[in-house]
Amino acid sequence: MSTATDFKTLLDNIKIDNAGQISKRYGRITKALNQYFYNLDSKTANSLQVGSYGRFTGIRGISDLDMLYFLPATAWPRFRDRQSYLLQVVKTEIKKTFKNTDIRGDGQVVVVKFKNQEVEVVPVFSNEDGTFTYPDTHDGGSWKVCNPRAEMSSFR
Repeated sequence: MSTATDFKTLLDNIKIDNAGQISKRYGRITKALNQYFYNLDSKTANSLQVGSYGRFTGIRGISDLDMLYFLPATAWPRFRDRQSYLLQVVKTEIKKTFKNTDIRGDGQVVVVKFKNQEVEVVPVFSNEDGTFTYPDTHDGGSWKVCNPRAEMSSFR
Protein backbone atom coordinates (compact mmCIF):
# COMPACT_ATOMS: atom_id res chain seq x y z
CA MET A 1 0.00 0.00 0.00
CA SER A 2 1.07 3.56 -0.61
CA THR A 3 1.21 6.31 1.97
CA ALA A 4 -1.75 8.00 0.28
CA THR A 5 -3.82 4.82 0.47
CA ASP A 6 -2.87 4.28 4.11
CA PHE A 7 -3.80 7.86 4.94
CA LYS A 8 -7.16 7.55 3.17
CA THR A 9 -7.85 4.36 5.13
CA LEU A 10 -7.03 6.17 8.37
CA LEU A 11 -9.37 9.04 7.50
CA ASP A 12 -12.14 6.60 6.58
CA ASN A 13 -11.68 4.82 9.92
CA ILE A 14 -11.99 7.98 12.03
CA LYS A 15 -14.68 9.76 10.01
CA ILE A 16 -17.84 10.47 12.00
CA ASP A 17 -20.37 7.89 10.89
CA ASN A 18 -23.48 9.25 12.62
CA ALA A 19 -23.51 12.84 11.34
CA GLY A 20 -27.17 12.49 10.36
CA GLN A 21 -28.16 11.56 13.91
CA ILE A 22 -26.07 14.40 15.33
CA SER A 23 -27.61 16.91 12.92
CA LYS A 24 -31.12 15.71 13.74
CA ARG A 25 -30.52 16.11 17.47
CA TYR A 26 -29.05 19.58 17.09
CA GLY A 27 -32.03 20.50 14.91
CA ARG A 28 -34.66 19.22 17.32
CA ILE A 29 -33.05 21.02 20.26
CA THR A 30 -32.80 24.24 18.26
CA LYS A 31 -36.40 23.98 17.09
CA ALA A 32 -37.69 23.47 20.65
CA LEU A 33 -35.87 26.57 21.86
CA ASN A 34 -36.82 28.63 18.79
CA GLN A 35 -40.48 27.85 19.34
CA TYR A 36 -40.28 29.12 22.91
CA PHE A 37 -37.98 32.12 22.60
CA TYR A 38 -38.84 33.35 19.08
CA ASN A 39 -42.15 31.67 18.18
CA LEU A 40 -40.20 30.34 15.20
CA ASP A 41 -40.39 26.89 13.61
CA SER A 42 -36.74 26.56 12.56
CA LYS A 43 -34.18 23.82 13.20
CA THR A 44 -31.20 25.98 12.24
CA ALA A 45 -31.76 29.62 13.20
CA ASN A 46 -30.22 30.94 16.42
CA SER A 47 -27.78 28.11 17.12
CA LEU A 48 -24.14 27.35 16.46
CA GLN A 49 -22.37 24.02 16.68
CA VAL A 50 -19.11 24.48 18.56
CA GLY A 51 -16.50 22.19 20.10
CA SER A 52 -14.72 19.57 18.04
CA TYR A 53 -17.80 18.82 15.91
CA GLY A 54 -18.33 22.50 15.12
CA ARG A 55 -14.61 22.89 14.29
CA PHE A 56 -14.74 19.81 12.05
CA THR A 57 -12.10 18.11 14.19
CA GLY A 58 -14.37 15.50 15.77
CA ILE A 59 -13.81 11.82 15.08
CA ARG A 60 -15.87 8.63 15.02
CA GLY A 61 -17.29 7.84 18.41
CA ILE A 62 -17.58 11.50 19.42
CA SER A 63 -19.72 11.54 22.53
CA ASP A 64 -19.64 15.17 23.70
CA LEU A 65 -21.35 17.68 21.43
CA ASP A 66 -21.55 21.39 22.15
CA MET A 67 -23.87 24.07 20.88
CA LEU A 68 -24.60 27.70 21.56
CA TYR A 69 -28.18 28.89 21.50
CA PHE A 70 -28.61 32.61 20.82
CA LEU A 71 -31.21 34.15 23.08
CA PRO A 72 -33.15 37.23 22.00
CA ALA A 73 -31.83 40.46 23.52
CA THR A 74 -35.33 41.10 24.83
CA ALA A 75 -34.88 38.15 27.22
CA TRP A 76 -31.96 39.81 29.05
CA PRO A 77 -34.07 41.67 31.66
CA ARG A 78 -35.89 38.44 32.52
CA PHE A 79 -32.69 36.46 33.15
CA ARG A 80 -30.14 39.16 34.09
CA ASP A 81 -29.92 38.11 37.74
CA ARG A 82 -31.34 34.62 37.31
CA GLN A 83 -28.71 32.40 35.70
CA SER A 84 -30.02 29.19 37.25
CA TYR A 85 -33.56 30.03 36.19
CA LEU A 86 -32.37 30.50 32.61
CA LEU A 87 -30.88 27.00 32.57
CA GLN A 88 -34.11 25.61 34.03
CA VAL A 89 -36.21 27.29 31.33
CA VAL A 90 -33.92 25.92 28.60
CA LYS A 91 -34.09 22.46 30.19
CA THR A 92 -37.89 22.58 30.42
CA GLU A 93 -38.30 23.55 26.77
CA ILE A 94 -35.92 20.85 25.52
CA LYS A 95 -37.67 18.28 27.73
CA LYS A 96 -40.91 18.91 25.83
CA THR A 97 -39.22 17.41 22.76
CA PHE A 98 -37.13 14.74 24.49
CA LYS A 99 -39.58 13.53 27.16
CA ASN A 100 -37.72 10.31 28.02
CA THR A 101 -34.20 11.75 27.93
CA ASP A 102 -32.11 12.71 30.94
CA ILE A 103 -31.72 16.50 30.83
CA ARG A 104 -30.11 18.61 33.55
CA GLY A 105 -28.58 21.98 34.18
CA ASP A 106 -24.87 21.84 34.98
CA GLY A 107 -23.05 25.06 35.81
CA GLN A 108 -22.99 26.88 32.48
CA VAL A 109 -24.83 24.38 30.28
CA VAL A 110 -27.91 22.24 29.91
CA VAL A 111 -26.81 18.65 29.31
CA VAL A 112 -29.04 16.50 27.09
CA LYS A 113 -27.85 12.95 27.75
CA PHE A 114 -28.64 10.45 25.01
CA LYS A 115 -27.57 6.79 25.17
CA ASN A 116 -24.55 7.29 22.91
CA GLN A 117 -23.70 10.97 23.40
CA GLU A 118 -24.36 14.16 25.32
CA VAL A 119 -25.25 17.53 23.86
CA GLU A 120 -24.24 20.49 26.00
CA VAL A 121 -26.42 23.50 25.24
CA VAL A 122 -25.02 26.88 26.23
CA PRO A 123 -27.64 29.65 26.16
CA VAL A 124 -25.93 32.91 25.20
CA PHE A 125 -26.60 36.57 24.56
CA SER A 126 -24.76 38.10 21.59
CA ASN A 127 -22.48 41.06 22.24
CA GLU A 128 -21.71 43.85 19.77
CA ASP A 129 -18.05 42.79 19.50
CA GLY A 130 -18.94 39.28 18.30
CA THR A 131 -18.46 37.61 21.67
CA PHE A 132 -21.18 35.92 23.70
CA THR A 133 -22.28 36.24 27.31
CA TYR A 134 -23.28 32.99 29.00
CA PRO A 135 -24.59 32.12 32.47
CA ASP A 136 -22.51 30.58 35.23
CA THR A 137 -24.58 29.27 38.13
CA HIS A 138 -21.62 28.63 40.44
CA ASP A 139 -21.03 30.77 43.55
CA GLY A 140 -24.35 32.56 43.45
CA GLY A 141 -24.39 33.15 39.70
CA SER A 142 -22.53 35.38 37.28
CA TRP A 143 -22.08 35.98 33.57
CA LYS A 144 -18.98 35.09 31.57
CA VAL A 145 -17.87 35.93 28.05
CA CYS A 146 -16.66 33.54 25.34
CA ASN A 147 -15.51 33.90 21.74
CA PRO A 148 -15.95 30.51 20.03
CA ARG A 149 -16.01 31.92 16.50
CA ALA A 150 -12.43 33.17 16.92
CA GLU A 151 -11.42 29.74 18.20
CA MET A 152 -13.21 27.99 15.34
CA SER A 153 -11.67 30.23 12.68
CA SER A 154 -8.18 29.37 13.88
CA PHE A 155 -8.85 25.74 12.91
CA ARG A 156 -9.84 26.45 9.31
